[in-house]
Amino acid sequence: MLLSGAALATANGALIAYYPLDGDFNDVSGNGNDGTMFGGVTYSGDTPGAIGGGQAAAFDGAAGTYGAVNTGLALTGNTNFSVSMWVKGNGGAGSGRADDRVFSEGSTTNNTPLFNVGTHNTGANGSVDIYIRQGGGAATFGHAYSTGTAFDDTWTHILFSGGTDGLLDLYIDGTFDSQFDYSSVPSFATDTTTIGGILRATDCCNFQGSIDDVSFWDQDLSASQISALAGGASATSVAIPEPSSALLTLGGLLLAIRRRR
Repeated sequence: MLLSGAALATANGALIAYYPLDGDFNDVSGNGNDGTMFGGVTYSGDTPGAIGGGQAAAFDGAAGTYGAVNTGLALTGNTNFSVSMWVKGNGGAGSGRADDRVFSEGSTTNNTPLFNVGTHNTGANGSVDIYIRQGGGAATFGHAYSTGTAFDDTWTHILFSGGTDGLLDLYIDGTFDSQFDYSSVPSFATDTTTIGGILRATDCCNFQGSIDDVSFWDQDLSASQISALAGGASATSVAIPEPSSALLTLGGLLLAIRRRR
């Protein structure tokens, strides 16, 4: 299974973009993948306790409210990728916030391909909902749900890693939750990367809640790196250095072993 997209240049090894969301949607990784906030996005001092200060982006959940990466990214087209973020929202029963998306990639020319993560699509509980599609039937994966709870109106760290093997590993607060097999979904291209909603020709599924400390990576992260991010470390402090050629073969072997649980 391969998701196609533009190649990504990274200045800090595997770290593609890092958004502290301290009053803006600027990328501080050095890679220049700045974003733009649209609609009812404000910044507040309500941040994860583990981070210890700064600001977070608060989304009002209305149509037209989301954050879009200016360079498009096509993150999910990488051989391996990871997304780390803190979220605070209520997706459970009675919240009225079913199917809010906190991360999405789509296409401005075709509404069908989607790769997104957010609240339970029916609002049944506070689980993480994974939804990936290129078309109907076997070309769609999801809605599939985490075992643990992430959307209970408290700050929670979520991290997910996927890639061309079609396996998505989800971690909640630094602990492995579930692995999802989306290898039945055919290749597709994306040209939009958003937080707090889905952007295709138009936007939808807008998140009501807060997001903080978002980082995008071009490979899986180690258990110690995942734990550090969930403990409040900044992405730049755990950035992976560019591997030497002597380590590439060994690194690839270890990655293959880890992904096959």
